[in-house]
Amino acid sequence: MMDKGQHLLLDSFMGKRLNKNIYNKMGTLVVPKARMLTKKDIILMKSQQVILSEEDFEPFSIDRVVDSAIGEVKELFDHARNLDQIPFAVVRDKIVPMIMLISNHPNLNQILNYLEMHDEYVYKHSIGVAVLSKLIGKARGFDENRLLELTTAGFLHDIGKAKLPEAILNKPGKLTAEEYALVKEHTVLGYEILKKSLGIPERYAYVALQHHEREDGSGYPFGSNGGDIDIFSKIVAVADVFHAMVSRRVYKNPVPFYKVLQELSNNAYGALDPAITLSFLKRIMDLLIGNTVILSDGREGKIVLVTEQDPVHPFIEINGCYVDLSKEHDVHMEGILR
Repeated sequence: MMDKGQHLLLDSFMGKRLNKNIYNKMGTLVVPKARMLTKKDIILMKSQQVILSEEDFEPFSIDRVVDSAIGEVKELFDHARNLDQIPFAVVRDKIVPMIMLISNHPNLNQILNYLEMHDEYVYKHSIGVAVLSKLIGKARGFDENRLLELTTAGFLHDIGKAKLPEAILNKPGKLTAEEYALVKEHTVLGYEILKKSLGIPERYAYVALQHHEREDGSGYPFGSNGGDIDIFSKIVAVADVFHAMVSRRVYKNPVPFYKVLQELSNNAYGALDPAITLSFLKRIMDLLIGNTVILSDGREGKIVLVTEQDPVHPFIEINGCYVDLSKEHDVHMEGILR
C-alpha cells in the first residue's frame, strides 16, 4: 500500500509529460506514454498503487509547457466566445495542471519572459496572473488546496474578455469613452459565463466580477470598498496590475521593472490591499536575492537583503560594501542584469 509520502510525490508530478507507458502490477496499461498528467491521472494511479519517479518523465521544458498552455487557453476562450460557458473539466484537468507546473519553475523572470514571447496578450495574461496569484497565496501561507483554488480563480479572472471585440482589445491607440465602458463590462460578462458553466465554484465567478474593485472604492463595476471584496479577488487584483504593467501591449511598452515595484509600493495603502501588496513585493524581491542589478547612478551590485517594511529598497552589495537603498533617496534600482 502507498504511504502518504508517495501520494504527495504523485501530486507533484501533475502537468509533467511521461516518457513511457505506465502499467499497474497486473500489467494493465494505466496511463500511456507522452501523456501530460492531469488530476484524474493522478487519482487513477493512486487507486492502482502506481509509484513513479523523475526518471519516468521527459525533461522539463518551460517553453514547451507555456506553448501548450497558450494553445489550450485560446481554445477555452473560443469556447466561451461561442457558447457563453466553458468546460470546467478542461480547466481543472488540463490547463491548471500545466499552470501549476509552470509556477514551480524557480526563475520567475524566465516564466514572464517566455509568456512575453507570445503575441496574444489576453491568453498569456491569464496564465501570468494565475502564476502570480499562486505566488502571493504562498506568501500569505495558503495550504495546497487553497493555492489550487486561488490559481484557478486567477486563471479565469479575464474570461469575460472572450466576449469583447478583438478590434477594441487590440486597439493600438487610446480607447474612446464608449470603448472603455465596453471593456469594463468584461467583469460582469466573466461572472455570467462562469455562473452558466457547470461545476465551477461560485467564488471563481466573484473573482471575475471583483478583480477591478479597489480598497478605496475607486474600482468597478460597483465601486465596492475593501470590506466587501473577497480576499481571492484582492490577490488577483495585485497580480493583475503587476502583470499588466510588466507586459508589452499593442499600445504600450513594458513599464521598467523598478517602476512597477515602486508604483505597487506607492499604491499599497490606497487602491490595493496593503498586506497583500507588501507580502507580494517581499516575495518578488526575495526571489531576486543574489541577482545583479544596475543602479540609477550606473553602479552594479547584488541584492543581498530585503526587509518586510520596505521590500522595494533592498540592501545592495557593491565590491564588498553595502548600500541601503531605503536610506539612499537619490539612488534606486534601474534594472536587473542577471
